[in-house]
Amino acid sequence: MKRLSLFTIMALLMSLSFMSCKKMGPLSADYFKVDPPVLEAKGGKVEATITGTFPEEYVKKKATITVIPVLKYDGKEEELQSKSFQGEKIQGNNTKITYKVGGTYTHRISCDFKPGMEKAELFLKFEVKDGKKTVTVPEVKIADGVNNTYMLAKAEGLEPAFTDDQLQRSITHQQEADINFLVAQANIRPSELKAEDIVALTNKLKELQGSPSPKNVEIAGYASPEGTVEFNTELAEKREKVAVDYINKEMKKLKESAQVDSKYTPEDWEGFQKLVSASSIQDKELILSVLSNFADPNQREVEIRKLSAAFKALETDILPKLRRSKLKVTYEISGKTDEQLISAAKTNPSSLTADELLFSATLVKDLNEKAAIYTTGTQQFASDWRMFNNLGAVKYLQKDYAAANQAASKAMDLNSSAKEANFNWGILNMQKGDMKTAETFLGKSAGLGEKLDAALGVIYLYKGDYGAANKSFTSIKSNNAAIAKLAARDNAGATAVIKEIKEPDALTSYLKAIIAARTGDKEAVFTNMKEAVKNPDLKKRALTDIEFAKYNSEAAFTQIIK
Repeated sequence: MKRLSLFTIMALLMSLSFMSCKKMGPLSADYFKVDPPVLEAKGGKVEATITGTFPEEYVKKKATITVIPVLKYDGKEEELQSKSFQGEKIQGNNTKITYKVGGTYTHRISCDFKPGMEKAELFLKFEVKDGKKTVTVPEVKIADGVNNTYMLAKAEGLEPAFTDDQLQRSITHQQEADINFLVAQANIRPSELKAEDIVALTNKLKELQGSPSPKNVEIAGYASPEGTVEFNTELAEKREKVAVDYINKEMKKLKESAQVDSKYTPEDWEGFQKLVSASSIQDKELILSVLSNFADPNQREVEIRKLSAAFKALETDILPKLRRSKLKVTYEISGKTDEQLISAAKTNPSSLTADELLFSATLVKDLNEKAAIYTTGTQQFASDWRMFNNLGAVKYLQKDYAAANQAASKAMDLNSSAKEANFNWGILNMQKGDMKTAETFLGKSAGLGEKLDAALGVIYLYKGDYGAANKSFTSIKSNNAAIAKLAARDNAGATAVIKEIKEPDALTSYLKAIIAARTGDKEAVFTNMKEAVKNPDLKKRALTDIEFAKYNSEAAFTQIIK
């Protein structure tokens, strides 16, 4: 038997292909181009543009062709938007294709992404009529899909927002007292040292004896605005000095030291004005007008003395209160030590304030211990939203989302305007897949800096706005930030981000395997996948992930993922 040459065989095949076209037979996948060539999910949608070509002398003059894209996945078929064409002798509204020339067309398709589409195939089906005759044209596969790498971004990678305590470890206190003097005198009377405020001040100095906290004493001597300025200046200075001597003597008794700052005010017109304003003295307004109209102190006194009845009241009710030295002791009281707070939080939490309990939780690293402290806080301070918010944040980190939702819901009930509560409620809704609700509450979380940026980056990813997502992740080095780079086909950018992730995990290895697959580094695919499959969810995903389609036939790869 005579053998045919390779050239002859090729010529026969081309002839058969041409003849089949002339008979409206099978159409090769070469006649159709898909953009993107591997279908992708973006913003929850699978969208693509098909560019098709009808060859010369294919579409008969009286023929009608309807092209139906069909996405096949997981044993299901989903027909997408069809497009119809007609021969040149058909009257209608479909796109006309001439018999001799043929024609090219574009066809936009779109559908919602559904689970199972990760391993899908795009086919074209044809419904053809040539006149009254139905013509069978075999379906043709034109693309694979669906890449949904952006869906690797998860709320689980986000840090919840804890509410800070307002604990002041050192609290500043002040103790004040007045030493009152008789008119024109500067000696301290024994009766004054028995006054309630002086006794309280000296007792406080005794109480602070031996305390390491700094103490400061301020002393001010005053004279009332009566008599000459020269006399009152000397008198106020003397009152300042006797008060300083008294304090130094008391501190010496206690064998203590303190910084003493002193000053004097010759005529206390400011104090005079305040006392008059607060009094019910007759002609009060007239006295105050004198203070406003006359700046010279001697003239003021002359004008006020003219108001004889009013001046008598001043001598009785106002001026004696201005003949004084004011003493003010400032000191600090230190709170409990870290060790004392931790011990009390575990054994005697009722002895702690809400802020002490909140702070003590920050001192322990173990999440179970933190949760125990916050749980106690919710019982002890049931109206304090911070306790519930922080308990929910811990439960989120522990992946106990039911408990996290319960605590976060209570925090929102108690304070729906708190940015931390809104943020945590937002990422909990994100974790449930409700991105729309998540975005609403994240919008009420302004002021949380990178924490909010990281969460919004995930929102943008799921909306398909990869530019905004990468902008949100600008200063963030996380798995989600690397996924945003991969979604935008920036493999180099994703690699740079991954190198700076402080605590890489199985997902980090999975992302490195994707980059290796895209760049053709087979050994890196295998090496990273061995680490990634330690996470069962990622192992399951790898079975259908289109990113690794070209490795599915390799035994070394299938052995890793199965």
